Amino acid sequence: MLSRRVSVFAFKQRLNLRRFSTKDDGDNLFRSRSQAMTASMVSGRANPVQFVRAREGKGTVMNYGMRRRSPERKNQTNKEIESRRQLAPGTDRPLPEAQTFSLPSSSFNASSWVSSGVAPPLAGRNAAGVGEGYAGRTIERKPTALILPGQGSQYVTMAHDLYNEYSTAREVWEEAEYYLSSFIEGHPVAVAPDHPMRDAFEQQLLRGQALDRLVSPPGLNRRPGWFTDMVFGGSQLELTRPENAMPAILTVTLSFMRVLRREFGVDLIKDHIHWAAGHGSGVFASLIATRSLLFCDALRAVRYRGLEIARCLEQHPVLFPEGCERPASIFETWGFANISSGKGGQLEFATEETAKDGTQKAHWRGTQVSAVVLRPGMLDRALQEVQALQRQIEQGAVPGIAPQEFVATANVNSQVQIVLAGTTVGVNYACDRLTFRGMGARAVNLPVSGPYHTSFVNDAAHAYGQVVDVLPIQPPSPSMRLISSVDGREVKTVDDIRHDLRISLNTPVCWLKTIDTLVSQGVKRFVCLGPGRTIAQQLSRELGLREQARVKAAGPHALARRGTLDEETSEFEVWSIATAEGLHQLVSAVRGLSPASDPERFVP
Repeated sequence: MLSRRVSVFAFKQRLNLRRFSTKDDGDNLFRSRSQAMTASMVSGRANPVQFVRAREGKGTVMNYGMRRRSPERKNQTNKEIESRRQLAPGTDRPLPEAQTFSLPSSSFNASSWVSSGVAPPLAGRNAAGVGEGYAGRTIERKPTALILPGQGSQYVTMAHDLYNEYSTAREVWEEAEYYLSSFIEGHPVAVAPDHPMRDAFEQQLLRGQALDRLVSPPGLNRRPGWFTDMVFGGSQLELTRPENAMPAILTVTLSFMRVLRREFGVDLIKDHIHWAAGHGSGVFASLIATRSLLFCDALRAVRYRGLEIARCLEQHPVLFPEGCERPASIFETWGFANISSGKGGQLEFATEETAKDGTQKAHWRGTQVSAVVLRPGMLDRALQEVQALQRQIEQGAVPGIAPQEFVATANVNSQVQIVLAGTTVGVNYACDRLTFRGMGARAVNLPVSGPYHTSFVNDAAHAYGQVVDVLPIQPPSPSMRLISSVDGREVKTVDDIRHDLRISLNTPVCWLKTIDTLVSQGVKRFVCLGPGRTIAQQLSRELGLREQARVKAAGPHALARRGTLDEETSEFEVWSIATAEGLHQLVSAVRGLSPASDPERFVP
């Protein structure tokens, strides 16, 4: 019921946006010209050449993620949020209106979504709720990897049910607010232990105080509880700011870990995990899991990282060329929050405007991050096509596209999904070109505030390197292996960690290589811990493709058994823990398993 309500709500939102965007005939004209013009440019037959640019934020939803409500309705919604953790899946209570994109339905749990060819997780449960496993199926010990999400998985009210239910989770959030407030106010934290790099790190963080004042919106009220207010009841746009999203995601992930250990006596890391990998910025959570980094240091480091990204983008000469009139809000430059961007189809074609003194008028550019679903077998061709396209754009060889536009591959998530990031025009055009040439099936915008993991943020990466150089890091725990999401290699030493953190900001996330390494090491179970379920769905699809390839390679007898009682059970499992309900299921599952002994840990 709840998942259906989410779908209906999303449909109504799209309908409202569609009505808004078609108010005047000019939009219809732009849309029709955009479709024809894009096709002609992709085919290389644009004549005469018209300049293409993003629509400069026209139609931006300024309070995206927070609908206007009367005080009475807001009070009622708050009561529903408070009581939501007590409701079983399938309840007919309405969802809080503040929840929009990136929010998984609460009717999903750790066992409700698997791809074809991947064994149902948690002892074969295959429906929402705590269901019955298949007859004869039991949960067995398997080589297990901990998977931690990164940027883009944030959403308002994430882990609120855990916060309401457990005092340990509330303690984590109180600690996080203290650490962040200390950073913002320029005070060292009182609990930081000694480390050879401690003094240098604290001095470097003091420089972040000035950066925070430069980047953060004016007039912010840092009263007690500001961090939880922002995450549990604030604006989705404000939460998506890089300096807010990264600390929030990290805090959610750590709250799950600590509740497991203190409230249930389950040390997931020590007793059940053999490998760990963080997707993108999720590497900081993986470093905490391997005891290489303290929470107080990791949280302040990711805040600093987000501030450097925000500063880089707000001062980027490609986005804001000299003489341009800046938008009223940085949110207007984000493709996912601008209804004129849609899924990559809204572009404006216009002649250059000339000022009274004869010079050409400069316009600011927006950024866009889009996930592209590829057709099977097209990954290498698509990656080469994006690289070739960027070279052509730089050389001015693409009709109607300015040489300043930018697009690059930011993530390689699976055999059939990549993420493109760059300017709005560059990403829009690349998505259309991949589709036109038969490589891409569809594309969708992601709730990310900039083109991370590309050369576009080189300045931020270089500046942040000064923090990484003095970050108090310990060698990874010998009881668990850490796998990089940059190149898929095992990270074994402090120098390896620093190198990985130093290059991760402006280097693509090669998540497919991470999966390759984990599978080659014998990992059979993947536990995704943290907000959102995107990473679990990606894993499930990728492992499903590998399972289908294995069955196909096994010959006609294996294919004939598919869909029958004689079909072999998949060797892979994907567990997704994103809610208190999922946490309860995880506890029930792992309590039946004895803790791993040292010899068991690294035996594939």
